[in-house]
Amino acid sequence: MLVLMLLLAASFALASGPTEQACPRPAAGSAVQNPPELRSHNGVLEVTLHFRYQLTLLGQGPPRYCYVTDDGLESPTLRVNPGDQLIIHLHNDLQPAQAQTASQPAASQDPDQYCHGGAMSASVTNLHFHGTTVPPTCHQDEVIRTLIPAGGDFDYRMTIPRDEPPGLYWYHPHPHGYSERQVQGGASGALIVEGLEKVDPALAKMPERVIVLRDQTLSQLREMEAQTPAWDISINYVPVSYPQYQTAIINTRPSEKELWRVANAAADTIFDLQVLAGGVPQPVKMVAIDGVPVTGNVPPQTSIPLPPGARAEFVVETPKAGEPAELVTTNWDTGPQGDRDPSRPIANIISSDDAPDQPAQPSAQSTSKSGAWQPPASAPPIVQRKLYFSQMVPNPLEGDTSVFYFITVAGQTPAAYRMGQPPNIVVHQGDVEDWTVENRAPEDHVFHIHQIHFRVLEIDGKPVNDNALRDTIDLPYWDGSGPYPSVKLRMDFRDPNTVGTFLYHCHILKHEDMGMMGVIQVLPPGVPTETLLQAPARIGTATLVTVTAKISTKDAASTAPGGSVQFAVDGITTGRKMPVVNGAATFTTSFDTGGEHVITATYEGDKTYDVSASRPLKLKVAD
Repeated sequence: MLVLMLLLAASFALASGPTEQACPRPAAGSAVQNPPELRSHNGVLEVTLHFRYQLTLLGQGPPRYCYVTDDGLESPTLRVNPGDQLIIHLHNDLQPAQAQTASQPAASQDPDQYCHGGAMSASVTNLHFHGTTVPPTCHQDEVIRTLIPAGGDFDYRMTIPRDEPPGLYWYHPHPHGYSERQVQGGASGALIVEGLEKVDPALAKMPERVIVLRDQTLSQLREMEAQTPAWDISINYVPVSYPQYQTAIINTRPSEKELWRVANAAADTIFDLQVLAGGVPQPVKMVAIDGVPVTGNVPPQTSIPLPPGARAEFVVETPKAGEPAELVTTNWDTGPQGDRDPSRPIANIISSDDAPDQPAQPSAQSTSKSGAWQPPASAPPIVQRKLYFSQMVPNPLEGDTSVFYFITVAGQTPAAYRMGQPPNIVVHQGDVEDWTVENRAPEDHVFHIHQIHFRVLEIDGKPVNDNALRDTIDLPYWDGSGPYPSVKLRMDFRDPNTVGTFLYHCHILKHEDMGMMGVIQVLPPGVPTETLLQAPARIGTATLVTVTAKISTKDAASTAPGGSVQFAVDGITTGRKMPVVNGAATFTTSFDTGGEHVITATYEGDKTYDVSASRPLKLKVAD
């Protein structure tokens, strides 16, 4: 880490002369201001954003990336209603990377010229609208093949779905291999879908505060100590830097309720937020998580864990006049190979009668384009899947620089993501599945999937009563013994907007950039199937037995299903997927012990036929 920091210092010092303030930032200790905002009018929000880079000199902090409008607004909050059209004219103002300068494509009138993939470099960018259910197609929320080179202009045009949950989302770049540096440089902004006050009328006209937390490379380079953080942090770009931790200032009116809308736009840092008054953590009322209103009776909480990418919207009662109060993050243990995320202050909260007014939530009747959002109806899963995080360190002496990161579907071989790879998972629109995600690594990993939200059903194999819909969740590290930390998630692909190809990955962007990412393809609705298992009636130990999975469909006129079947024995995925031939797949195994054993099979489907899972087949094996 120290070598890396010294190299960064050298790169800062290579700049000659004063640098243009392409991405101006407030000074440490500044008052926290809401980001500038742009609102839709007559159903349309149209904005031009310039993606910029500012090289900094030694002592000016780390290099910066940002989005700037034509009139100089930096990373504005975009506010839209369900059903609105959002149009963003993105200009990549970066200079071409040296390796690309000679092969930079000529300007073209083809609006889709940057929709077909290409070479990746530090000067390439794109936009991801994190948490939204906008379709994964070019000019909307597609990041696999949409690559905008230096000097390129590209239009994003999308309609915010009418059933989009009201809440806080965010936008940021997502070029594979370079997401961390661009996001960590500050390229991110809030996206708010209006209507939260319709779900919770108590929020109407309540003062609102939009807070975007970010991280950045350490401003002061020194030997690492036990409490040295892996990264510095900022709040609405006000830096809070190690070791001084000069805090930002939040000015409030005394004893008022405020709606705080907080996004963790950090690339790598996990926050565990608390609002302290007189040194005591204060209870807050959670109203939305990851952009989705929280339903049911949710008790107040005093701690708000926020992994990278996550958002929380909650009601805070401001301190009394003169009462000492602050916003802090507490220590988060990310494991022996993880980053240091220590306790540290973020902002002092100062209440006074002359504090400036905060913008308020609209009244519940002021936006009548659509009614109050309703959560989707529940549906049973048709298949179960298991995925797991893992990592490999070929040379422990090289630390971070030699780690290989993987997210793997059980039954597949761990492999780092590569551009243009085929999908790891194929489903059909309309499917509902349960995914168990394990962390088999000695550091935390953060599961995130594009285009959909999920519901947490179990944590470490134990059922939980969690009504929240999320798109991001932290999995604690495995300590090397006992069961792997895990979550069981209900994945819902019923929304037609999910049709297409998109990503799931660790949202610690260092890990994502280094390959901890997979691809899922959602096909149009498929022909329903049924998977039936057959096996011999008599089975003995150490005897080969062949199990057959027959795939049937009620559509007699169609051709026989193709695709493959994944078998599992006693809950453990066994061997490779077996091809379906003439509507059936076979699997041969043996048993070392007698007694009851359970075989299951999951038909993976193909472009025509939908997935299906067999009922468990119980086999009695004679000793």
